[in-house]
Amino acid sequence: MKEDLHLYGNELNYFTTFFNIGYMIMLYPSCIVISHFGPSTWLPACELLWGILTCCISTVSTAHQVYGLRFLVGFFEGTAWPGYFTLISQWYMPHEIALRMSIYNIAQPAGAMVSGAMQGALSTNFEGLHGRAGWRWAFIINGICTIAVALLGFLILPGYPERPNPLAKFYLKPRHIEIALARSRRVGRKPQIGITVRSFIRCFTYWQLWAFAIAWPIGSNVVPSNYFNLWLKSLKNPNGTKKYSVAMLNYLPIVGQGAQLIAEILFSGFSDYFGTRLPFLLLHSVINIASQIILIVRPHNQQAYMAGYYLNYIGAVSTMLLCSWAAVHLQGEPEVRTVLFASGTIFAYLMNAFIPIAAFPAKEAPNWRIGAKLYLAFAILAALVFIGIHFAFKWDDKRREKKAIKNDTIGEPENANTTIGNKNFGDSDVKP
Repeated sequence: MKEDLHLYGNELNYFTTFFNIGYMIMLYPSCIVISHFGPSTWLPACELLWGILTCCISTVSTAHQVYGLRFLVGFFEGTAWPGYFTLISQWYMPHEIALRMSIYNIAQPAGAMVSGAMQGALSTNFEGLHGRAGWRWAFIINGICTIAVALLGFLILPGYPERPNPLAKFYLKPRHIEIALARSRRVGRKPQIGITVRSFIRCFTYWQLWAFAIAWPIGSNVVPSNYFNLWLKSLKNPNGTKKYSVAMLNYLPIVGQGAQLIAEILFSGFSDYFGTRLPFLLLHSVINIASQIILIVRPHNQQAYMAGYYLNYIGAVSTMLLCSWAAVHLQGEPEVRTVLFASGTIFAYLMNAFIPIAAFPAKEAPNWRIGAKLYLAFAILAALVFIGIHFAFKWDDKRREKKAIKNDTIGEPENANTTIGNKNFGDSDVKP
């Protein structure tokens, strides 16, 4: 694609920037739509549109055409993250939610692994087929797969427990709905009733929204891994030839994506099992810090340097832990939960839309001056924010307990604390 479209400046950075801008514009409007109309029609309809637009990228002849299409793909894809996290947070219990969010999110590394393998095969077997380059076939096939999944989504997405998808009756029976509603009542979870202008503004008065929206982008420290391919492409054999073929440039990142997939399941699964988030977030921070130090040092041993990139892929696990931590503490505030998921995503995309242009300019590849140093600072700051959130929840719990004593309701903790059935979950090592 670089050679065919003459991408010799920072076009790769701008492809991501335009996607991120479109994504951010859609986030809050989508939150409002999905709270009123539910996810089972809105989410697959938007996915159908971004699948069609992905196919359209296969026809481009200039970078400017890619900018426009990437903006539109991002616009419709902006419905997905907050939409699916809102959906998951309406169905699962506090000791189940992190693992379920991770099971959803591993579609990202799994999809990247399949896509990378497919693109490697396309570059070998489809190059020139029917007069099209291999990278053009990659967009066509990715788009077709997306369209197929979107069509299935109309049938298989369950909707909310209080407003189930009527097309999903073939597997979602009335007794399942009854069980889901009973579970929601057990933890004091309120139904999605629709976000109004007033309730939308009210969401921003919650400290939890701001704390998690800040922790989200600096905790998920995977931007350096986005430039792994550029480093690989720069490597040469002693005779000056390229070390890796186009196929290998697509295959090698699969190792990192596989590590991310496994780490997400392990971190979230054990976090749910032990009923705590902070220790796993801090372990994640240690891995992130080690990754950035390796990338800063730039060891001469290429395998050691490659290990730094592979460790960086694991940075994505913090997002699932943070989202589940927030969801558990906001059971009684469905609007805040939905807007929080969108706000965290906006903060992350704002950072990723502009900071990488300065931190990892493509024309500096493969020896970026400030990229890893900046993200090392983010990793250290994230660890401090995680600790701050932990103690803020402790303070919040004590404040509510004092209020409960004052109102003579100390014997009814669920009534005294409507935001969470088990108020200590996520702040102690007590198994739920």
